[in-house]
Amino acid sequence: MTPLRFLTVAALLLSPLPALAASDFTDIKTIPKAISGTMNIDFKTRVDTDQSGAPSPDAADVYITDLTLADSITLKGKISRAPWLPSATLGTTRQQGFLAYDLKCVLKNPKDPSQTLTLGSVVGAVRVDGNGRYFLADSPEEKGRLRIATDSIGKITGFVSNYGGEIQGRVPEQAGLWGLASRATKKVNKTYVRYVGGKGVARTVAGADPMSFQRVSLAQGPLSGYPMSYVDGSMDYDAEQGIWYLDLNANYMSEGQATRDRISGTIRWNEDPARKTNGIGWYDVNVRLNEQPVAEGDAFSAPGNTAEDEFFAADTAVPGFTGKISYVDTFNGETVTQSKINYAIDGNKVTKVQVVNFAKILLLVVGPFNDE
Repeated sequence: MTPLRFLTVAALLLSPLPALAASDFTDIKTIPKAISGTMNIDFKTRVDTDQSGAPSPDAADVYITDLTLADSITLKGKISRAPWLPSATLGTTRQQGFLAYDLKCVLKNPKDPSQTLTLGSVVGAVRVDGNGRYFLADSPEEKGRLRIATDSIGKITGFVSNYGGEIQGRVPEQAGLWGLASRATKKVNKTYVRYVGGKGVARTVAGADPMSFQRVSLAQGPLSGYPMSYVDGSMDYDAEQGIWYLDLNANYMSEGQATRDRISGTIRWNEDPARKTNGIGWYDVNVRLNEQPVAEGDAFSAPGNTAEDEFFAADTAVPGFTGKISYVDTFNGETVTQSKINYAIDGNKVTKVQVVNFAKILLLVVGPFNDE
């Protein structure tokens, strides 16, 4: 008997996927579960440690990923995260850190979603150094540059597109006293303002850890309609409150026009009262796209540290992303050793390009985003 998978792929090859018009990528829509699926994490570096408690050499965390974007593309496979480790003489490198990606890009036939094919891959690695810097254009030896590689199939022409730029993250704990001092100099104090009911509402954060994006290029793909995008700005983490504050800009060419998206808002951690026994916690996603810039008058008149329920209230009527990223964690004492994660993020008045860009950003910070 011919395997069903062979029949499915053969049918797709005999009836190639229709070429998608540019508007299919840029039409503004409400997309339920724009980012949905699962990620299961095995934190091997928290279990396989040396006598000092630092990760053992060659220990790596593994993120088994199965995420669907815009009900069109599924990214399926694994991400491996190895930590930077210092030598016995602090300040020199014993082991380079890295994030290595091996994700298949699976495409649904828009005319028949039951038909799928593997279009290409997100592959390669990002080097991470002892200063907490992520080098997207550099990788450990033999792992290859982080890229999206799309195959030629049907009416789709294959291509390879590379990631680039740098992200400045937090200096790792194993950097010792020097690391703690360096990390302290990078912390940010900032006031974030968003509009609620037409008025500016402020939230002041002190001592946040930034993930600073420095001309980061998000590779084109996995279809050519998802353009190369350039991201600057930061995702700032308030560890005391468990809140990510987004202040990013993404620039790309869309239908021959230069497009700039402002990505702002919050991703806020919550815990079930019985978390220590049931492992349940979740992020509330409340991210806005192209919210109007705060005027000078708003910045001065907005009350600082207003009521939380007002500042963090989700508004599905404005463009952006809302929903939850839910966790069931396994503990060993106080340490989370495994996480089972479910993504259910809705897109409100967004394009497929914006959905895919947001997902690419989340996957680049998958390590810090899931640390405690």
